[in-house]
Amino acid sequence: MSRTALICGTLLAIAAPLPLAVAQEADAPASTQTEAEEILRRVTDFYKKQKSVTFSSVMKMKSPQLPFPMEQASAVMIERPNLFSSQSEDSMMAGTNASSDGKEVTVGMPMFRLYSSTEAPPTFEAMIEAQDFDVDDPMAEPPLMALLGQDPGLSFGIMLFSDDPFTRMTEETSTISVVGKEVWEGREATRLAFRTNGDDPGMGAMNNVDVWIADGEEPWILAVRPDLSDVEGMDPMMAGMEMTIAFEDWNKLPVNDPSFEFVPGEDWKKVDDLMQAVMAEASAMGGDMDDMDMDDMDMDLGDFEEPAHPTIGMEAPDFTLKTLRSGEEVSLKSLRGKVVVLDFWATWCGPCVAGLPTMQKVTSAFKDRDVIFYGIDLREPADRVLSFVDKKKWTFPVLMDEKGDIARLYKVNGIPHSVVIGRDGTIRNVHIGFGGAEKLEKQLTEELEAAIAEKAPTG
Repeated sequence: MSRTALICGTLLAIAAPLPLAVAQEADAPASTQTEAEEILRRVTDFYKKQKSVTFSSVMKMKSPQLPFPMEQASAVMIERPNLFSSQSEDSMMAGTNASSDGKEVTVGMPMFRLYSSTEAPPTFEAMIEAQDFDVDDPMAEPPLMALLGQDPGLSFGIMLFSDDPFTRMTEETSTISVVGKEVWEGREATRLAFRTNGDDPGMGAMNNVDVWIADGEEPWILAVRPDLSDVEGMDPMMAGMEMTIAFEDWNKLPVNDPSFEFVPGEDWKKVDDLMQAVMAEASAMGGDMDDMDMDDMDMDLGDFEEPAHPTIGMEAPDFTLKTLRSGEEVSLKSLRGKVVVLDFWATWCGPCVAGLPTMQKVTSAFKDRDVIFYGIDLREPADRVLSFVDKKKWTFPVLMDEKGDIARLYKVNGIPHSVVIGRDGTIRNVHIGFGGAEKLEKQLTEELEAAIAEKAPTG
């Protein structure tokens, strides 16, 4: 499996599902608000009349840290009251295949050849409710239903087939306005802007979305584009990301003898807890991530050169963070004259978990040569991280970036994100993702040898 695929899997998990909402002006005029609500009401009433639909969705995503724009496409079929099927096409993203036959909801991850099932909620409204988990319990694992959000097309379709799609689309918004008439992929359309005002600027940015609606008697939704330009207060991994989800080939005619049965691949394995199994698989494969089945993909990244990160060559931003175990404060300034390796990670990030043992192995070999290594955990409760590290029997020191402030300083857009800082405090190397233990060991060893060769600053 490629490094890029793992990055995208992480980004996608962060990005979906996206609630709806965007804004253009500070306060939409009352007339514009009324017109926008009337248009949206017409759209949602149209969807409420549909018994079944088929469509395809294409999510396009690019980020400063991705080598090229990425796409995830899926074919979706939905029928009331609780039937659906979604098949992801081959892509570089960690997509899902999912279905509900009315009795069971099954979700599978082709990348890992694993799937799991749970009882199907009786309606799509209940299905949405079942995706929630206990946010007050930091140790709570997300339910299987939450993984439906890995497919933004399916997640969006389920919302449109809920009991009250108008409320679902506006519950996080403060204003709706009409941007104007536009042409989307050759079709006349009306563009609406949804806006959320809130105390948390990061969540406001996450909820800002433009929606394109087809003109005419059948107001199909053609595209959704989250506005992620304002990243202040947002999770640092989302910084700089651009995303568009386009919906194509809507068909409201009844499907002839549709099958909503989940059909796993021949070598797929059914598990009780899909998320735990995926994490275990990613961790166990740490030294050989390329074993994951990407054979059907046409992309060849073997000769692709990773783009230079914008922080390379700049002075590493100073910080002071507490260690996980002792709470002792560590400042970067105090380490001047040594070679410092930082690795931004999280317990839920499979590529991070797979790569950290190699990071520890290589840096430990240089510990008597003025090399210092810290894993910097992003925005997780200390008890969760401590339990996880102890279970893995990792011995490297962990610093806690509780609010993601340090990650923002280092322009972390995707994890794992590793940084090599020279003796003079300058950022020498930056890498995002995990491309296998052998490659990482060779690359990091060469970079540390070069950094050590540089003379320590005097004075």
